Amino acid sequence: MMGAHHAISGAAAWIAVTSTAPYALGLDPQPTATILVGSLVTAGAALLPDVDHHNATIAHSGGMATKAIAGAAQSLSGGHRHGLHSLLAVIGFYFGTMLLGRWEAQVPLFGLIPVGSAVLFLALVAFALKALKLSRGSMVKLWATAFVGTAAMLWFAPEHLTWLPTSVLVGVVLHLIGDFLTVGGLPLLWPLLIKPPKALHDVPVLNAIWQPNGYVALPLLGKAGSGREWVLCVGLSLYVVVGLVDSVGAQFGATVPLPFAGG
Repeated sequence: MMGAHHAISGAAAWIAVTSTAPYALGLDPQPTATILVGSLVTAGAALLPDVDHHNATIAHSGGMATKAIAGAAQSLSGGHRHGLHSLLAVIGFYFGTMLLGRWEAQVPLFGLIPVGSAVLFLALVAFALKALKLSRGSMVKLWATAFVGTAAMLWFAPEHLTWLPTSVLVGVVLHLIGDFLTVGGLPLLWPLLIKPPKALHDVPVLNAIWQPNGYVALPLLGKAGSGREWVLCVGLSLYVVVGLVDSVGAQFGATVPLPFAGG
């Protein structure tokens, strides 16, 4: 799945999980501000597994620094769609975010803040802005915009950092689901790869689901960037727009009807 599509799917999932507006699941209801900010942050979190790719959004977000990080992640994880695209990675990203949140420091004007969470928040906002093309221009402008947003959050609503692990979890899981739906598949049980018997290598359908290299997939979307993926992306984009508008409108008793919804 393409980077922007991963980001949109992450935002859509956050809205579905946290909003109680129509067309949402409301599994973990959150205030409207958290839904709005979280949708952007989760869009960035949905890009995290692709830090193992030298040409992905993250690698191009911060010049030599992010390219070096991507190169190191690619080497340490065994390459693109290896270790960082597994169930073990989901656990690692989640608990890594929680551990990062314990790093606190006194900062002028802001006082004691969770620096680790703030830095991650900053990065996720920057990644989302770049993937969704919401920030045009130089790399300096991109990170300056993300910095202003992070500083405003720390000043006016530092409690937003408490849901960061959940945001990362939702984003990473949606990334894996997206890639699972493409022909490339995933090594979900990495570092354990269970390869099918050779007798099954040529069995239609089954060899696309349980691939000879041990990866698994449900390739409903075909190849990354396919027409089917774009159709899904358009639908998710519509859902994000309607979900955000309804999350705000629900406070005032107003919602936006979807054109394909009955009633």
